[in-house]
Amino acid sequence: MNPKKAATTDIARMSDFFPKLTLTSREGTPLCYAGEIDICDSTGVYWDTFKISLKAPANYPHGVPVVQETESRIERIPDRHISPNGFCCVAIDHVLLHHAAKGLTLTEFVQRYLYPYLANHLYFEREGHYADQEYLHGFEGVQQFYRETMNAPDAETAIKLLEGVLLRKQPSRNSPCFCGSSKKFKYCHMAASEYLSKIGHGKLKEDLHSFKNKGP
Repeated sequence: MNPKKAATTDIARMSDFFPKLTLTSREGTPLCYAGEIDICDSTGVYWDTFKISLKAPANYPHGVPVVQETESRIERIPDRHISPNGFCCVAIDHVLLHHAAKGLTLTEFVQRYLYPYLANHLYFEREGHYADQEYLHGFEGVQQFYRETMNAPDAETAIKLLEGVLLRKQPSRNSPCFCGSSKKFKYCHMAASEYLSKIGHGKLKEDLHSFKNKGP
């Protein structure tokens, strides 16, 4: 995805979908926006408005944008997936990095991740719980991701999976899977290995260290 072309298209689409967000960056610098996002329910009924700032990564569109809620509308506690200074954890890093590897524009980020994140906070305030799946905090969330999404129910399996990707020593498609399931690799952990290979070695090395040391 060509960065200049992506940025030109992104600016036009952001104006169409989120007109209350104003482009604040100068030409030749990473895209930045500031302003408001109106949240409506599935029937189009207005719920509330959030004030945010949004910045594209230096390697746009192949990095993860940074978003900050600027009005303290969201309570600054870990259970609300927001830092004390308002930086939002809109999804687990692994999902965002995987998407960004293919190209992730700011408009896509807002539509697919930020808008549902903000809507879910409003749902939480009304119902006392989130509407969608919620990842746990810190390393517990990483373990949850590997357990539920990568089919790695324990640390041993996660470590073997990560080492196979990092060292490029996965079994061949028709060989038995490394996990001992007796299934062929292509029917077991091949999809998980291919997913992780798109994330980038930095995050995977961090995960491997955490699993080996049982900590962040």
